[in-house]
Amino acid sequence: MLGHGMAQDLALAARYFRLAADQGDVAQSWLGYFCESGMGGVKRDMAEAVRLYRAAAAQGDARALAQLGVLYERGRGVLQSDEEATACYAAASAVGAESLFAYGVQHLTEFGGRKAPEAFTIQIAVRDLTLAARLEHAGAVGKLTSISSRREVASACCMGCGATRKLLTCAKCGIAVFCDRASQMRTWETHKPSCQQWRNEGKDSEEGEVVDLASLPINELKRRLDRRKISYAGVLERAELVTLLEDAART
Repeated sequence: MLGHGMAQDLALAARYFRLAADQGDVAQSWLGYFCESGMGGVKRDMAEAVRLYRAAAAQGDARALAQLGVLYERGRGVLQSDEEATACYAAASAVGAESLFAYGVQHLTEFGGRKAPEAFTIQIAVRDLTLAARLEHAGAVGKLTSISSRREVASACCMGCGATRKLLTCAKCGIAVFCDRASQMRTWETHKPSCQQWRNEGKDSEEGEVVDLASLPINELKRRLDRRKISYAGVLERAELVTLLEDAART
């Protein structure tokens, strides 16, 4: 799934998770995540995601318990309930806050030396670390602060939950993305140092700088176009955004 020793194939991973989940394996937790996010070609189905999380949670799976806590906290696929969210977080903390933190760190180690890590690998690392942070793991917030300073991480998924769908860009730095205002506020202390740094970089160094535009995140390319008041409506590909900036630099 994460591409360890082979090409990453989310569709194949989803198929294997389905086979294992049908046998009652705690892979139900992973399949639930695929149903929640629509990854791997799996149809997005919140009701099925909740069912799978509950099945895995009944077996004491920390990830499923914590993910249920998030759903109850935000009222996604279930009726919003702070009491249920607190109960899920408490149960998850009792059985596996350390394991979630360890998994997140493991994923970070896997892509730590890569120039362009797979987006899904980043998403999983962020998800496990944010779940560990919700369970008040002492090291999780520090790790999130560390990785959120990397542009390719901050622009790949919501730093509040690891989501990749319907993301909103931080209006201050134009780089980090969040699934909603609540996620941004919840992780503001983590994002704040990088946000200020990127804002200062944008003010002080864009003019006359030498930079490989093709290496910049899409959100950064759009931010630079916005600063130059260049329209990119209907432009979806990174290469087209780069071309617009290069053309602007030559005029």
